[in-house]
Amino acid sequence: MTDEAVQVKDKFFVAGLIPSPEFQKCRYIVKKLYMSHPGQYERPEIRSMLNVEWEEFLTKLKRTYGNGVWGIRRNVIVFNRGEFVGDDKVLLDNIVKLYQFSFNTNWSDMGNCHLVDVFQNIMDKFRQLVYMMISINGRVIGTLLFELYSDIVPLACENFLNKCKNPEEGFSGTPVHRIVKNSWVQCGGWGIPERQMRCENYVVPHNRRGVLCTTNTGRHKNNTSQFFITLGPTPWMDQKYVAFGQLIQGAEILRQIEEVPTYYEAPKYSIIIEMTGEVTLDRIPDYLSSNQRQEFEALLPTIFYDGLLDAKSYDQISPTASKFDWMKYKKGMYGLKSDLKSYLPFMHLLDYMIPLGGEGDDKNVIDSKIAEDIRLTITQKLNSFTLPKISDITL
Repeated sequence: MTDEAVQVKDKFFVAGLIPSPEFQKCRYIVKKLYMSHPGQYERPEIRSMLNVEWEEFLTKLKRTYGNGVWGIRRNVIVFNRGEFVGDDKVLLDNIVKLYQFSFNTNWSDMGNCHLVDVFQNIMDKFRQLVYMMISINGRVIGTLLFELYSDIVPLACENFLNKCKNPEEGFSGTPVHRIVKNSWVQCGGWGIPERQMRCENYVVPHNRRGVLCTTNTGRHKNNTSQFFITLGPTPWMDQKYVAFGQLIQGAEILRQIEEVPTYYEAPKYSIIIEMTGEVTLDRIPDYLSSNQRQEFEALLPTIFYDGLLDAKSYDQISPTASKFDWMKYKKGMYGLKSDLKSYLPFMHLLDYMIPLGGEGDDKNVIDSKIAEDIRLTITQKLNSFTLPKISDITL
């Protein structure tokens, strides 16, 4: 043992929301410090999250550490050797005192690329991603994005995925018909054909918010047509209902559903699953003719993933759309930000802007008949929509 003091290396822990520029900036800085000065910094620990996991994680940190953690308002948090540092601004202020940094990086683009990698990693585990576009009283409030555990519960996931992709006998157009406060919401309605399916297994626990599980009328009876989304840990469900997925994006949408007032657990306002489908990263739709495929492949060098999922950009109408966007939308899938933003890219319904709830005797609330008319209008417009020609596209 020499008299020379042992140098303790700094080790950063960075956690945050994947698409956010502040998280990408912190992620870049701590990796750069480690690669440039390995004698002073250990390999950083980085935890990348979408907003459901991020909200849970931040809540636990606030309860554990208190103090400054409660002041976090940005979508990133940084620790060094187990001690709270702050957000990206605090980290950068500390680092520029020691080193000279110059940034010429588009953090939003970096976040989009990171998000593609996360989605691809999920799919590499033979899991699927599905979405549900939700409206309350005819007003689209956003999209729920689920990860299906097809490697653990394949039969339940296959049944759910098929109903998400089936526009005729699937979940599209069905209601959220039951809300049990602080426990679960029940979806799917009663119009979907039922069939007997056994309870596959109970491996996935109901231990957090956003767990996706089947309903049943008894063990091995009717696991196919309706489903739950938990609003918190519900351990009593563990040996009764089959959990097969998890909400990963759309925490704010589930919160709005949860806040709808109820009468004997039935929501007072119409909550409809307007559209469902599978998320894919396939850049070439598999339903193109040979001639269309050649034209589309010629466009690929100009089509990028820079428009991927932006959690804060829903509830807007996209001013432009490429042929790729239209094709994805017509098939009932999304993967690009323009798909998320453009629930109705061909029209802007006036009823879409009617606010949730009203004054007095619910004067401004759309009744179920109007909401159904809106859904039928959407379907008719979608079915009659014609794809633009290649020559008409401006990139």
